[in-house]
Amino acid sequence: MVEKHRRTVVKAASYRIFATMTVFLVSYLYTGNFASAASIGLTAAVAKTMLYYLWERLWSNISWGLQTVE
Repeated sequence: MVEKHRRTVVKAASYRIFATMTVFLVSYLYTGNFASAASIGLTAAVAKTMLYYLWERLWSNISWGLQTVE
């Protein structure tokens, strides 16, 4: 079974929203500054979304650990 690109994008986006909120909160707790926390959160979100997408696509080409259901 092969995952379609659209599914990978939706998974990456929904996870990134959750993770970005966490990064923003931690950044805000450390800096006490909304603008700095938002900048850190946004930068991390963009970079990590691209990396996650690439990681998922790489793993979609590896058959190790997959089973065909009959």
